[in-house]
Amino acid sequence: MLSNNIEFKKLLLLHGKDRRKLSMESELKNLPDSIKIIDSKIEIENATIESASSELREVELLSNSLEKEIHSLTDLIDRQKNKQLEVKKNEEYQALENEIINLNAKLSSKEDEHIETLLKLDDAKETVSIAESKISERVKLLEVDKNKLYERSSKLKTEIEQIEIDIREVELEIDQNLLNGYKKTKKVVSRPPYVAPLEDQKCSGCNLRVSNDISSSVLVEQKLTHCDQCGRIVYFER
Repeated sequence: MLSNNIEFKKLLLLHGKDRRKLSMESELKNLPDSIKIIDSKIEIENATIESASSELREVELLSNSLEKEIHSLTDLIDRQKNKQLEVKKNEEYQALENEIINLNAKLSSKEDEHIETLLKLDDAKETVSIAESKISERVKLLEVDKNKLYERSSKLKTEIEQIEIDIREVELEIDQNLLNGYKKTKKVVSRPPYVAPLEDQKCSGCNLRVSNDISSSVLVEQKLTHCDQCGRIVYFER
């Protein structure tokens, strides 16, 4: 039986290493996309903190602006009151009194607005504090995951280099005709497996039934045979 042939066993060993190499190369190829996904998540988390911080800065600016307005109004009211002490005409006094009343009304409104703003400021500070605490922790975990992917990438490159050496060593031990047939199969078949056992007269590579001639060639003639459906090398396992 072909599967018991020493040279064919070497071919199966080579095939296993080829598949392992392709699997590692595929994983390595996909790692940059995985890293980009993590970077995107980190960016979203940081943007959330920045959004909360930006809102806090806006409330702080509004609070500072209101404080300045309140101080300005208070000073203006004091100046107008001092003017009242200096005027001699009743009309001028009353005009200043009306102005002071209006200024006090405006001052009261600004003070109420400032109190609401201070409450918003407290809420904004708490939001930023919570966001920085929770999000920073999530970002740390994402950074750990990203570093693991970089480490995995480095490890895969080393493993691929090693398995390429192993593949060349195994190729040197295989019969040249058998190796050439295998390499031709790799060029014809789009994806592994390139060598597949027959199961119930079906190629386990493409899951299609092979002809009786192919089945007979594999079972009786014990020679390198290809699936007449997909081109893979097929054999019977013991």
